[in-house]
Amino acid sequence: MKIIATIDFSTTSESILKHTEIYAKAFDAEVFLVHAEPETITDDFEEMDHTPEAVMLKKDARSLEKAGVKVTPLFLQGSVCEAILNEARRLEANLIIIGAHGHGSTRCKASVGDISECVLLRSRIPVLIIPAEH
Repeated sequence: MKIIATIDFSTTSESILKHTEIYAKAFDAEVFLVHAEPETITDDFEEMDHTPEAVMLKKDARSLEKAGVKVTPLFLQGSVCEAILNEARRLEANLIIIGAHGHGSTRCKASVGDISECVLLRSRIPVLIIPAEH
């Protein structure tokens, strides 16, 4: 089984990591820990590897790894929803884990952010939405 877990370093990210660990262990799954930036930070992959976001992504991946989860950090750029969905197709993922709220707006009646709503409505695989902790 392959799981894509998306994090944006908002307050929901910690809960996403916790649930990702639970599901990965329960299904002996390989995790692809994804952070997507809506705009291109840089075209230089070596420079991108040292951005604050990339450093945090690798740190979060190490914490899952220490818990016994096989994990690969992936830093994506472009339209966030499209990037997540394209990566899920490319990897032939079985599940996407995403936060209900992050850095996007929350105009949806179901009280999820724009990116979560987009992924939920357009995904061809199951999506687990983790609620924001209050």
